[in-house]
Amino acid sequence: MKVNTLASALKAEVRRLAAKEVQKGLRSLRAMQRQMKKLRLAARANRRGLRAVERSFGRLESRVPAGGRRGRGARLSGEDIRSLRARLRMTREQFARLLGVSPGSIFGWETGRTVPRGRSMARVLEVRKMGVRRARARITSPAARRGRRPGRRRRGGRRRKAA
Repeated sequence: MKVNTLASALKAEVRRLAAKEVQKGLRSLRAMQRQMKKLRLAARANRRGLRAVERSFGRLESRVPAGGRRGRGARLSGEDIRSLRARLRMTREQFARLLGVSPGSIFGWETGRTVPRGRSMARVLEVRKMGVRRARARITSPAARRGRRPGRRRRGGRRRKAA
């Protein structure tokens, strides 16, 4: 009978150790389940937030006119300006004289460091409609040679006195 009690004691010990190992495995499994639940809740909250942002973006987009930005004219990239200058077969200096700006401005526009604004943008858009002959004729006009556009007064309140 002593063998029987030894065998039953061993069985009990094995069961106890096995149960302990199972509990240890279940603890890590439960921790992973809790983590998964947190991730699911976070994903649900993120989806909800994304839907809210998409709705507000849709409302904002519907307020913008079909032409794009409000209060702004056309946007030209540096490549657009460079191709316009190439189409007119002009150097930067000639193109700058045509637009009434410095050659450095043309360089800045073409490289994308700066963008034409205000009157310069209006002149670029005006020049886009011109052909090569008309643009070259405008460069060789006396007003362009002086660095001014025809019919434009100088800034400041004073006028030059006639000699």
